[in-house]
Amino acid sequence: MNRILTLSFLFLTCVVFAQEFEITPKGLRDKSNTENGFLVINAPDKTANDLFKNAIKYVNEKYKNPEKVIKGKTENEYLRFETHVGQLTKVNNSGVKLDISATYTTELRFKDGKVRYEIIVLNMTADNGGRNVYWKGRIWKGYPIFNKKDELRLEETKTDLENYFNAQIKIISDFLNEKKSEKDNW
Repeated sequence: MNRILTLSFLFLTCVVFAQEFEITPKGLRDKSNTENGFLVINAPDKTANDLFKNAIKYVNEKYKNPEKVIKGKTENEYLRFETHVGQLTKVNNSGVKLDISATYTTELRFKDGKVRYEIIVLNMTADNGGRNVYWKGRIWKGYPIFNKKDELRLEETKTDLENYFNAQIKIISDFLNEKKSEKDNW
């Protein structure tokens, strides 16, 4: 019985402290508090300086031209960088699946022991002609994920976007906390 309670506690702890985005009619929101459009990545035992340096290392390692993607920085306070993702998701347009690419700007704000992670700009555009994906509205403007009544229209697109951004949170969280990947074990 104790074993079951311990496992249940560990599972609930993982669920409660998981940092994830959820897509709502208002956009990307903290799944545990949808009022927030940002997540806080915990990094115990790391100073703001350590976290800033790790974030710079992340951009340097992950981007082909890091000096071009960095859009702003103040040492030990914040870092802003831009990412382009081709074929991030698809939308169904009258039975035809259209590829959607995205360009977004990430802003990281640093304090001792934690980093605020926020997507401050996100543009998602159909590769075939430039109509945009957006959170909420009418279909004559583009491809809204939710209709005007906050009803979900594009479930697959919503799931793809949540999976992508939550994977990015995991990757950068591991990098900021200096968790080694398998490729580092050589």
